[in-house]
Amino acid sequence: MKRTLLLFLFIPVFIYQVNAQSTSCQELFEAVTEYYTDDSVGCFGSTMLIKVEYYRIDGNGYVIAYIKRNDYDFRGSPYIFCGISQQRWNYFKTNGIYGSWGESFHEYIRDYTCNCY
Repeated sequence: MKRTLLLFLFIPVFIYQVNAQSTSCQELFEAVTEYYTDDSVGCFGSTMLIKVEYYRIDGNGYVIAYIKRNDYDFRGSPYIFCGISQQRWNYFKTNGIYGSWGESFHEYIRDYTCNCY
């Protein structure tokens, strides 16, 4: 009985400490977009992407991809990706221009989701 009671007392404290140390995706999005980007691509002809922006801040690369919710969505919903190197970004752009934006996105960016909530 004492073990169960102690377990229930420590779980809320542990959960609070984990959430207190992480950043919300909205806060991260706002912090990144405060900076100016001159590296953005419009993904014309893509059924998945509207546009994708690349930000380089303090040596770290961030991508914000505006992903369509349906065929009639012309604004897209922004999603942020972290740890994107300049080389990976260049591969994404090159393969998107000469191939498929969606396939290029899945190959070079999709697996780099940020650790945010």
